[in-house]
Amino acid sequence: MRKRIFLNLMCVTIISLLVTVIALSMTFYYQLANTIQSELRQRVSYIAEMDTEEIEWMIQQNKQNTERISIIAVDGTVIFDSSVGIDELENHLDREEVVEAFTSGIGESKRYSDTLRQETYYYAILLQDGNVLRVSRTSSSIIGIFNRLIPFILLIFVIISFFAYFLASKLTLRIVKPINTVNLNAELIPPYDELSPFVKTIAEQRQHIQQQVADIEERTNTISMIMENTQEGILIVDEQGVILSINNSAASFFGITEETTGRNILEIYRDLEIIEHIRAALSGKHSEININKEERIYRVYFSPAIDKGAIVLFVDITERIQAEYMRQEFSANVSHELKTPLTSIYGNAELLENGMVKEEDKKMFYTKIKDESERLIALIDDILLLSRLDENADKSHFESVDLYVVAKETLKLLETKINENEIETKLIGTSCCYFANKSLMTELFYNLIENAVKYNKVGGEITIELKSDEKEVQIMISDTGVGIAPEDQERVFERFYRVEKSRSKDTGGTGLGLAIVKHIVLTHGGTLRLDSVPHEGTTISILFSR
Repeated sequence: MRKRIFLNLMCVTIISLLVTVIALSMTFYYQLANTIQSELRQRVSYIAEMDTEEIEWMIQQNKQNTERISIIAVDGTVIFDSSVGIDELENHLDREEVVEAFTSGIGESKRYSDTLRQETYYYAILLQDGNVLRVSRTSSSIIGIFNRLIPFILLIFVIISFFAYFLASKLTLRIVKPINTVNLNAELIPPYDELSPFVKTIAEQRQHIQQQVADIEERTNTISMIMENTQEGILIVDEQGVILSINNSAASFFGITEETTGRNILEIYRDLEIIEHIRAALSGKHSEININKEERIYRVYFSPAIDKGAIVLFVDITERIQAEYMRQEFSANVSHELKTPLTSIYGNAELLENGMVKEEDKKMFYTKIKDESERLIALIDDILLLSRLDENADKSHFESVDLYVVAKETLKLLETKINENEIETKLIGTSCCYFANKSLMTELFYNLIENAVKYNKVGGEITIELKSDEKEVQIMISDTGVGIAPEDQERVFERFYRVEKSRSKDTGGTGLGLAIVKHIVLTHGGTLRLDSVPHEGTTISILFSR
């Protein structure tokens, strides 16, 4: 814009200068011509009153006179000429001014010389003696005038052009400066009234763009937040396989630590199976596969994108697969565990029904049926408790519970079993309150102490220690029993897992005690640790944060 304004100002200045020079030259030229013609008329009138001798004497006195005086006879013969000998002159009867003078008494004309680039003005008057007096004067033509004035015109043109350039630059800056200083980020004020519609349009467009940018930023932030916080991995590539977007979960799957946006997927990952499925998605085909990676199982979905690209979704299904496996194993174990006591009950009842049992042995069979029924009831109760724990305990039943009192009451409940095995018990600590479900805490202590009794040595020891401060509560239950082998320590909290199945049956366990303990601890937001040395004993530590 600045350049255009400057060029327009310079063009206007130059054109104005040229027009002015031409107009002045034309005015000067026509003014000169009128002056010459007026002087010629006066000169002819003055000379016409002289006789020939006076004219000759006047010419002799003024040799430098630029006028040419001629006297032409009626037949066109030049009888006198102040500049040229009369013998050298041709007949002038055909001259325009001479013809007019003979006809009307006065004649005048103007003739141009291409060679000399001059114009000659003629004025003729009819004398009383019948001859014609003609006076002429030569002057430069307008072209000649221009030729003589060209150096001066060029000098003036250069000087004026220099000043015009300077003034045009200053004026351009002055015009453009208010426009350049307009703050587009603030309220738009038109620097000139003529720009008001333009400024109004810009303001409307700016508001519209700002709204669009805000909408785009909000959508981008929402998408970024979803992509970065979702556990599923998301990878988006264009039709060439160049990565457009990748979130942290997908980057973790590929083992990427640096920025990869803008790079081709082949540069960072070369698994043929995934690459082939991405190519299939780029060609418009949907597919999905399972991939095992670092002991994790991923379900990978390949989908074509609308704008010629592909979207790859990585879903970690490890927990789901493990949960499904555990449900299947749990169902099988439950079926097996329920079938065993029911088979025993059914067999003993059938023998009694058919009279195949001696009278003195019936009491033993009744006792077996009762024991198996109790075991079946205990198993069902434990399964129901685990089911409730899987659904999370209702926090509305939580209250301030003195764990020291609960541990003391539990020891009293198991006093008979403890005495039968000649176990020495120690309860260390003082009142220790924690916000918990009292019935679940009782179940926790019961299962842990009962296990410590079952798998202890005759005459062994059980130590229950409780510690608490402002930040946490710690429970430690130790025994001097058979201990647990290292390969079994990680699995003892699984449902129905038994280190020695035959021994477990002898002790009447359901295989769910430690699994229940683990779920109770997790329900209360605690952590569980097991330390055991075979043939020396086991210590189970529980830590609750306040």
